[in-house]
Amino acid sequence: MPKPQNAPDPHLETDIWRWLLFESGLSRRQAKSLILQNAQSSALSLFWQAGPETFVRQLGLDGEEATRVGTAMNRWAALQARWQVERSAGLHSLRINEPGYPATLNRHLPAEQRPLLLFFRGEPGLLDLPFILPLADTTVREEVATWALETLAELTAEGALALFIAQPGLNARLVKAFLAAELPFALVIPQGLAAYEPPASLKQALASERVLLISPFQPEWHPPETGDNPFLPHAQTFARALAHALLTLTSLQTPPHPQQPCFQPPTTAAIEHAEPYLGPETLFLRLAEISMAPSLPQSSPVSPRPEPDLEPISPEAILETLSLGGHIPPALAARIRGKKGQA
Repeated sequence: MPKPQNAPDPHLETDIWRWLLFESGLSRRQAKSLILQNAQSSALSLFWQAGPETFVRQLGLDGEEATRVGTAMNRWAALQARWQVERSAGLHSLRINEPGYPATLNRHLPAEQRPLLLFFRGEPGLLDLPFILPLADTTVREEVATWALETLAELTAEGALALFIAQPGLNARLVKAFLAAELPFALVIPQGLAAYEPPASLKQALASERVLLISPFQPEWHPPETGDNPFLPHAQTFARALAHALLTLTSLQTPPHPQQPCFQPPTTAAIEHAEPYLGPETLFLRLAEISMAPSLPQSSPVSPRPEPDLEPISPEAILETLSLGGHIPPALAARIRGKKGQA
C-alpha cells in the first residue's frame, strides 16, 4: 500500500498511470478517463502520496469501485519493485503528457485512440527522428522490395529512421537486411515488451544502441502460443499512426492519415494517395511543409488527405525546422538550398 515518501520518485507518476490502466481493477475506459482528468497537473502522484483514502476520495471512487481499488493497492510494493527491475533491464515508458511523446500520434489519432503510455527498449534519442514506414497490402515484386531496402537505407543516411513491424514477410526481410548492414531502425512489437524476448541479432543491435523497440501494449501481455496474434492489427494501426511518412509499395486498403506524405516507387503504376519518390530532399521538404502548416482537425484515418494551401518556404526556414529533429547532413542541406534556389 502506498506510503508518503521523503524524496520525490521520478517514476511515481508513470507507475501510477500503469497501475491504474492495468492493475487497479477499473475498466480501461474509466482508468483512462481518470488519468486524463489529472494529466496536466500530475496530481495523481500528489494524491497517492497523501495516502490510500485520500487517493480514492480525490478520484471520486466509492462503493464497490473504492473497495476494488483499495484491495489492488495491496500489491503496489511488489509491482513497483518488479517495474524497477524492468527499468534496470532497459524497459522504459513515456507518458502522453511528457516531452518526447511522438507528435505524429497526436496529429494522426483522435484523442480516444492515443495510447497514454508508450513502452520502449533501446536508444530513446531515436524517437526524435522522422519515422518512415514501408507498406504493402499485397505481395511485393522482387525489384520493388529491393527499391524499398535501398530507399530506406538512403533515407537513414540522411537522418530519417526506418520503422518496421515485427511480422512475417517484407518487414521481416527488411529487418534482417538492416541488422546485417548495422543500420539503425525502430521496430513496433505486437505484444508487451516485458514478455518479449528479442533474438540474438536484435539483442546485439540493442546493446549497440542502433535499435528502438516500441509497444503501446501492456508490458506483460504476450500472444497465444498457437494461432494468430490478435494484437497484430492493432500494432499495424499504431505503426501507421506513428510514421511521419509512408513508402507504399502496393495500393493500400486504407489511405494515409491527413498530413502524412505517402511516396511510391517512381517506376511503378500510379498508386492512389501516393506521389513518386524523387529523393530524400523531396520527402524532407514535404515533412517541413507539414510541420509549418496549421494542424488539421482530427478525422477518420480513411478520409482523403487534403492538400494544404501553403506559402513558399525559404531554404533556411526549412533547415531550421528540420534541425529541431537533430543533425542535418551537409549534403542534404546543400540539396535543399539548391532545390529552392532553382524554384
